Amino acid sequence: MNRDIDETPRTSCEVPSSPFPEKLAPKSSAPSILEMSQSPTLVDIADRAPDGGMRAWLVVLGSFLIHSFCFAPTEYIFGMFENHYLELYPSASHGSIAFIGTIGSSTTYFAGFVSGVAADKFGYRTTALLGTAIMAIALILASFASQVWHLYLSQGVLFGFGASLVYYPGIGAPSHWFDAKRGFALGVAVSGTGLGGLALAPVTQALMDAVGVGWTLRALALFCVIVCGTASFLIVERESGKKVKEPVAMTDVEIGAISEKLASSVPEKKPTGLVVVKAFFAELKVFKDPQFLSLTCAEIAASIGFLIPMYYFQTYSLHIGLTAQNGALIAGISSGASCIGRIALGFAADRLPKTLVVSVCAWMTAGSILIVWTLSKSFGVYLVFAIIYGFFAGGYVSLVPLVVSETFGSHQLSTVIGFMYAASGVGMLSGAPIAGMILDSTKPNINYLPVIMTAGGTLLLGAICVTAWVFFRRQDKKAKRDMVVTPSTVSTAPASHH
Repeated sequence: MNRDIDETPRTSCEVPSSPFPEKLAPKSSAPSILEMSQSPTLVDIADRAPDGGMRAWLVVLGSFLIHSFCFAPTEYIFGMFENHYLELYPSASHGSIAFIGTIGSSTTYFAGFVSGVAADKFGYRTTALLGTAIMAIALILASFASQVWHLYLSQGVLFGFGASLVYYPGIGAPSHWFDAKRGFALGVAVSGTGLGGLALAPVTQALMDAVGVGWTLRALALFCVIVCGTASFLIVERESGKKVKEPVAMTDVEIGAISEKLASSVPEKKPTGLVVVKAFFAELKVFKDPQFLSLTCAEIAASIGFLIPMYYFQTYSLHIGLTAQNGALIAGISSGASCIGRIALGFAADRLPKTLVVSVCAWMTAGSILIVWTLSKSFGVYLVFAIIYGFFAGGYVSLVPLVVSETFGSHQLSTVIGFMYAASGVGMLSGAPIAGMILDSTKPNINYLPVIMTAGGTLLLGAICVTAWVFFRRQDKKAKRDMVVTPSTVSTAPASHH
């Protein structure tokens, strides 16, 4: 069970830091004690998430289905497209083809702010349905592409934007329905990414062999409408506002504390532009935190190398004498291992120190590339690499939000994650194309060793940055323990508080 994401037990007299304060805040800027005791802010807060039930698990199913597809054409099965696009466009380089997928992935992250605003204004279901339509249109347009830049706009930018409109409601909806079981629910939801890759990789390859790239893209568009369209009707926010039968009685001290919280949380005036600007720059103080800087550097470094193994599963398979079908099978099994890793390592992180689990994931991911991929000259060894890489890389990706929450608290989670994901989007955009250019530079005698070293080196740098974060984390905890004032200190040196 994930205890890092706002799982503190609450009574009806506590005011949480909800991500939707505008729905909870009272209209009056100075409520009386009687108004406060009858306010929906105090009464509704006991309306906890159900943590189960048919409706809640259908939301998780919807999120699972969204994850199973929205990243597939730009990440988990893009290796199949890479190989066929190189055949369709013989004058194109490995780097220029890889750029199609990285544009799509990066757009999905960069467009997150638009998706968030759309989801808040129009609702999760409407936003996800719009994203589904855009993804399907993008794949159909890509099926008629006659030049590589057509694919940049269709399978890249347009599909990535549609995926963003689907992904953010999909990842946000389960949190409306789960509190104590939120970690498990999210783990099940994001595991759809791995299972989607496991199923779609060999199916995509079979379709390409049978009907070609164009009809494969159209088939994926139809699959998108069915799967993500169904999922869009399943994900929905939970309506709050149910009254509790018997609110817990409040003492005068509790009422006073809540009155103070409400007074501070509800501004008497609408914030001016200057206030908003000041608040934005106040958030930038996180850039002075060495923990934030080390984690962000880890994200940037890891994102550069993260997609490289996935994009080259099939072309590397052909390079060592395997078939395209072997490459698709290896890619699919790696996605399946990623699914297992996300769940198993998330389970481990609930019971072991997260610093330990994340560090193991980071170092094992880098080591699998630098050692096992380097030695992969046969189907068996390459499959072992794909399994190890998928398991630990998938676990690392799923644990990042948890360690951010543990480090900075839930009140800063959105800000910190936003900064980090924007930074990682830059790395993701450039990583695979750079690897492609490096590979092209080895022609006519293609050599994958520089590509392997590039991927492994960036992930190794990421692991070093994670280790630095662990060090700064321990230093921060030690400093906070040293700041704790003992009762004897209070009685003998009250001035030490100031």
